Amino acid sequence: MKVHVSLPNHWMIGGESMWAEPLGNNIYRLENVPFFSYSLNFKDEVEAKPDEDGILEIEKVVKRSGNSTLRIIFDKKVTREQQEKYIKIIRELDCSLERWDNTYLAINVRVSACYTSVLNRLDQWNEQDIIALETCEEQMPGSFDAAVDEDV
Repeated sequence: MKVHVSLPNHWMIGGESMWAEPLGNNIYRLENVPFFSYSLNFKDEVEAKPDEDGILEIEKVVKRSGNSTLRIIFDKKVTREQQEKYIKIIRELDCSLERWDNTYLAINVRVSACYTSVLNRLDQWNEQDIIALETCEEQMPGSFDAAVDEDV
């Protein structure tokens, strides 16, 4: 089933739905890597309750999985074939990936992986303009949304 999180401050999208396994008592385990929300990760257990339209809205994380989320956007000059070389290296670092489109990917850094090693490798590629990198820690306390842009 799907759970949802509203993201009114996000630069690209107003909300995100994720696959989740119901565990009972309004608790759900996330079954995909979040593409847009912050402070949510693959296999985190969340509390979600239906809003006035019956959409299961995530209210809080009740148990962290230990996984971490990173997101990358390949530079447009990097072909899909060239991307596969980088994706293979990411997988060898004990990560899984989900693709949004031809350039945008969400990375699940498994709890068994070395987060620092993954981040260092991605930082190198970011500096070489192969990718743009985003870490996905909490941006606003108590929210899964992006931080409010004060310059707007």
